[in-house]
Amino acid sequence: MDTLYNTAKEFGKTHLLPEAKDVDIKGRFPKEGIQALRDAGYFGLVIPTKYGGQGKGVLAHAEVCSGLAESCASASLCYMMSNVGAYCLSLYASEELKQEILPKVASGEIILGLAYSETGSGTHFYKPDMTEEPHDGYSILNGKKSFVTTAREADYYLTITKSVVDGTINLWLVPADSNGLTFDEAGWNGVGLRGNVSEQMYLKDTKVDHFYKIDGNGDGDRLIFVVGLASACAGISMAIADEAVRYTTSRKYTSGKSLAEIETVETHLGDLYSRAYAARETLFSAARSVDNNDEDAFKNCIAARVTSTKAAVENGHEGMRVCGGIGYVRNHLPMERLMRDSLAGQVMAPGIDVLRIWLGRLLADLDYLAIMK
Repeated sequence: MDTLYNTAKEFGKTHLLPEAKDVDIKGRFPKEGIQALRDAGYFGLVIPTKYGGQGKGVLAHAEVCSGLAESCASASLCYMMSNVGAYCLSLYASEELKQEILPKVASGEIILGLAYSETGSGTHFYKPDMTEEPHDGYSILNGKKSFVTTAREADYYLTITKSVVDGTINLWLVPADSNGLTFDEAGWNGVGLRGNVSEQMYLKDTKVDHFYKIDGNGDGDRLIFVVGLASACAGISMAIADEAVRYTTSRKYTSGKSLAEIETVETHLGDLYSRAYAARETLFSAARSVDNNDEDAFKNCIAARVTSTKAAVENGHEGMRVCGGIGYVRNHLPMERLMRDSLAGQVMAPGIDVLRIWLGRLLADLDYLAIMK
């Protein structure tokens, strides 16, 4: 098994799992786990070595994110978003901006958040309603972003805007302390993944220096983003399979026989692991194809995201059945938290139904973005 995956999995057990229950109950940001990831240098994973990072690729991103997600998917998701932001900056930002930001991310001094999704365009990030009004040396940004993971906790937010002058799409790295940047007072109260604090972010007449502007829509980061979401689902799926084994082997009848010795339960355990294993290996294969610049890399990433999302949902349902009534009790066994977490992948943008359309159109050699027009 991949060393990075195993290392991240053990790191998660030590540093993320102990707070996972409290993070879920309180719906709070996994501050302790994220700090541990900062201190251990994980935030430099995909940052080039010239900026103090480890220079790893998308496969490493998948291995680490999925390994961490097996302990706390909320923490893994917040970490993943910062990785995507750093990867995007590495590809598209000016050299000056790279030198200013990337070494600080790599050292754990700062973390990044993504502010892509909008109510008006939903899954289609690259058709934003948020506007930029250019001036001499700066622009004024106005609009609202939905489901901004790591809300209030990141130091910078990577966001997408549309120019009011010519309609061009651009990326911006918006400092968290910018005037006019606020978050919805209602906060975040998700069914699952309750620690990723995904809130609505508002920019009202927010002045951002052109130093933070990144020309182009940055769609090259779409692969690592899709892989990251697939990693969370794959990790949840495997965590459910592991928890089912743990519970059924420890649950004893009066006779001394364990629940795992019931033949029907054994078939459930086999199915849970089979789905989780298939999701993980499909994920790693897709991520490897990105690093290898394979022609079918984007198709593979979408397939991995669809596969892992389905595996997580199906495992969540079956895992609950294996644990029975005690598994349904809130905050008792981890299974009910894992089941709630498993549902999120269906609706996290790009949603699974849109991804299936994209994949079908790509396979038929059609313009997958045509559904946005």
